[in-house]
Amino acid sequence: MISRVLLFAGFLALALSAPGQVSRPIGARPNGARQNKQPPIYVPPLLAHAIKAQPFLHYTGSYTSQLRTGATIVDSQEFITRAGEWYRIDFPTDSKFAGQVIIENNVLRQHYQPNSNEILQQPPKHGESWEKIANLANNRKLVLTTAQGDIVAGWKTEQLVVSDQQGNIQQRLYIEPGSGLIMKRLIFDQIGTQVGFFEFNQVNLSPKIDQSIFTINRKGVKVITPLMQIQRVAKRRGFTVHYLPPSTGFQLEGGNYKKIANVDAMVETYVDGKIRLWVYVLKAPIDPERLRQSANKNQHFYSFEANGETVVLLGNFPDATLQHLAESMANGTESLGH
Repeated sequence: MISRVLLFAGFLALALSAPGQVSRPIGARPNGARQNKQPPIYVPPLLAHAIKAQPFLHYTGSYTSQLRTGATIVDSQEFITRAGEWYRIDFPTDSKFAGQVIIENNVLRQHYQPNSNEILQQPPKHGESWEKIANLANNRKLVLTTAQGDIVAGWKTEQLVVSDQQGNIQQRLYIEPGSGLIMKRLIFDQIGTQVGFFEFNQVNLSPKIDQSIFTINRKGVKVITPLMQIQRVAKRRGFTVHYLPPSTGFQLEGGNYKKIANVDAMVETYVDGKIRLWVYVLKAPIDPERLRQSANKNQHFYSFEANGETVVLLGNFPDATLQHLAESMANGTESLGH
């Protein structure tokens, strides 16, 4: 059963992860790279315009999205209001998220949940999504071409096609050329199967937006930090709280309980810049070498045992870094009782 735990834990983290890249100017190389060996990366003007326009976009609209992971398909519909760095997300009345509101800027994400009258605070997420798109302009392994786009939400678009060196299409982005807004995005796996998409159903590219809608003004509401969230899960499920203190430079995004192959587990996510780190707290012994074998070359693991639990750190970091972080985490554990 332990081997099943290892495989599932490794798969779950790998499916969620995307190795981060350092942000730099479009087409630029990292510091220290020799400039005379390779020509500059060709960046289609359509993508360059979309990236440069990103901080200044103002629009309202609604879109649908879908993500397939294995046999699991997740569909959602959201209403969005965007004013530069400010986002507001609302949900349809027939959605399971009806009444919830997400407000975010480049510093903080606030997720209001009406059933508990709470606001869950987290690090922002929209900027990270845009960083991945901007990094397309710096990846020499990709080929970027343009083609005629579709009519999306009544707007003409131009298409950016993202392929590998062999011509296998990885993404299709449909961009409204005037504003630079990505109106539709299709994502494909290694064998060409579409595994994700989002598409605007309607959009207003020149709305009048009242900035007051980006403020949550509700009496009696309780603010829940990510640490409070994992403390709550740990107390309810009988775990010890193992967390990375802020002095490590990592921001805790949150945590939740999962049953992994009939083993109780708590999964925590952290972010350092654009790179994520996962922490698994398992109520079962674990062989770190077996876990290491189930990862790809970008993933590393470090584990330790404490209070009868096995804690595994997983991420795109050197082993020595993970060991150092584990030491910080072990020193910062907090027992909440069983």
